[in-house]
Amino acid sequence: MHRRTFLRGLGVTLALPWLESMTPRAGAAAAAKLPQRFAFLYTPNGYNQQTFAPKTTGADWELTPALEPLAALRKEITICTGLDRTFVGGTGVHAQCGACWLTSSPPGETLDGGFPTNTTLDQIIAREVGGETALPSLELSCNDFADSKETRYYECISWAAPGYAAGVEKNPRAVFQRLFGTAGRPTRSVLDVVLADARALQARLGRADREKLGEYLESVRATEHRVELAEKAAKRLGKPPMAEPAGIPEQRGDYLRLMGDLIVLAFQNDLTRVASLIVDPERWDSPRMFHGVFDKPQNHHVLTHTKGDEAKAALTKIDRFHVALFAHVVERLRGIREGEGTLLDSCCVVMGSGLSDGDSHKYSDLEVLLAGRAGGALTPGAHHHFAGEVPLANLWLTLAQSAGVKRERFADSTGAISQIRA
Repeated sequence: MHRRTFLRGLGVTLALPWLESMTPRAGAAAAAKLPQRFAFLYTPNGYNQQTFAPKTTGADWELTPALEPLAALRKEITICTGLDRTFVGGTGVHAQCGACWLTSSPPGETLDGGFPTNTTLDQIIAREVGGETALPSLELSCNDFADSKETRYYECISWAAPGYAAGVEKNPRAVFQRLFGTAGRPTRSVLDVVLADARALQARLGRADREKLGEYLESVRATEHRVELAEKAAKRLGKPPMAEPAGIPEQRGDYLRLMGDLIVLAFQNDLTRVASLIVDPERWDSPRMFHGVFDKPQNHHVLTHTKGDEAKAALTKIDRFHVALFAHVVERLRGIREGEGTLLDSCCVVMGSGLSDGDSHKYSDLEVLLAGRAGGALTPGAHHHFAGEVPLANLWLTLAQSAGVKRERFADSTGAISQIRA
């Protein structure tokens, strides 16, 4: 049975889930290579170092208090610790945490004022693997604070170029409409009119203007191609696989899981192959309610600078709350059959923070969680500790190469990490 088989009747079209009869026969398996998907989940303000990173390495890493939600997923998880970044003075220690977490610029290349922001890893991978999806990438945020206390550098991790942050969507309803087209899309006829007018104009222009207009036409053609892909996706999907959300859920955990579910659905239906989610922005200093964990709102940033066991215990609870989101996304992906395995097998889900210790604003000894095999490029199941100035960019270079990106350097990388490769 073809993978894109539908049930039709009474005016309704329903996409089928993956069925055994859709699995390619042995002779066709190589030609039916499943696409890779990459998701990046960012959490702010670092972690409680005493209760987050395992002390033991290898496959037998111990389940720390913060990582308890990963108990049933140990074989799917890779933990990388001891990775370093370089803070560039002059812009604020928290401002660079998320803004430069995935940057492709080395620390000395400050192309955005004093910031080393540049095209980020997610966007570089999207250009490699996202060419045939309706959305090249999907940028989400769960920053629902009503006050605007900080600049975009505190709440953006995805950048198209130095100084050009990718716009994030915070409302699950808007994300749903974007994915499944319930809010409408540009029509092909409008683009046809634009192209016809532009071609008529081109005959009357000089050489320099024709070149500029040619660039414009190429951008229109690219947009047209995306519209066609979106239209095909809408026809392929038929009825959306879940009800349209009413908006932002009141419960914090529900909000995070819903945004995670939308990423899973986007991957499952091949609407995009690259996604990022900002779990919360850096610093901000507005109290946040963690429903089911505390009985009153907590200020995450202030807690990182508060001494005493009570504050440390609260930080561990927040860390575990965020790790539970990571576990939820991984569990959802692992529960969906695709080919001879699961959707998780084709994915790499990443979670991390721009700091290790929030109290000392420490940029070294960073922890990064990964899940999945990225289509066979990675081998999960172990904790790897890297001692001695190993750049975080080495991990990003490894993921970029795993996605097929042809480059030997990424930011200040010194080489790929062979320990996590298949």
